[in-house]
Amino acid sequence: RLLSGQGALFRKGEPLWLVGHSLGGYLAARYAMRINRRQQSATSSREDTTTSPNLEKLILASPVGFQPLSPEDRIPSSSLPTALRLVDALWNANFTPQSIVRIMGSSRGRQAAKRALRGRIPHLNSQCSDLLAEYLYHITVAPASGEYAMNSLLEPAATGEGAGVYAREPLGGGVMTGHFICDNSWERGRSLHSVKVLFGDNDWMHFHEPSARKEMESLTDASGIDTSVHLVPGAGHHLYLDNPESFLKHVLED
Repeated sequence: RLLSGQGALFRKGEPLWLVGHSLGGYLAARYAMRINRRQQSATSSREDTTTSPNLEKLILASPVGFQPLSPEDRIPSSSLPTALRLVDALWNANFTPQSIVRIMGSSRGRQAAKRALRGRIPHLNSQCSDLLAEYLYHITVAPASGEYAMNSLLEPAATGEGAGVYAREPLGGGVMTGHFICDNSWERGRSLHSVKVLFGDNDWMHFHEPSARKEMESLTDASGIDTSVHLVPGAGHHLYLDNPESFLKHVLED
């Protein structure tokens, strides 16, 4: 749907910088991969490539999806603690966190939103925290829509290293690189020049960083695209709020 409606997202020929956070980072990477395939196909058949987005720069902020999940490393659901087995069962039943807040009702739902926000972003002052919590509550209890994509694209799992969220179709393990391997003739038709991956230094998505670094090195070697992986100091998963100065610096600089 993004590709079919892309004409409303960009001006023809205008350079596009795409920034995606968390699941949005995963979707941004997948979008870039699909654009690349379309441009490659158009170049090979000598078609006009200017109808595709002129995506020059891709910034993935604390993205999910780089670390592949090996079946051998995964702890079976039957061996998990009761709480993790419950999470696994609810996830596979397409029961979302937003569904839980809706069931809680207005008063308890608002309190849950406040507790979650203060736990994730504790440095906000009281006024900002209350306003953001009210916003978070309302978008959480709104009619369900895109939240169901999370369950179909991602899955929780536990390994010997701990529990985390993984992409059902990962970006790491050579997958992203494979979409950008090209010959010299195709390289001239590609618009993407750089990919930058950011994680907070206290980020619960941090376990994806080693695989992201390996994938970015492979991507540069295979395609010549400039890539880099950076840690934003003093930041968790919401690095754009925890350290906005450093985050914006990484987005704006080459």
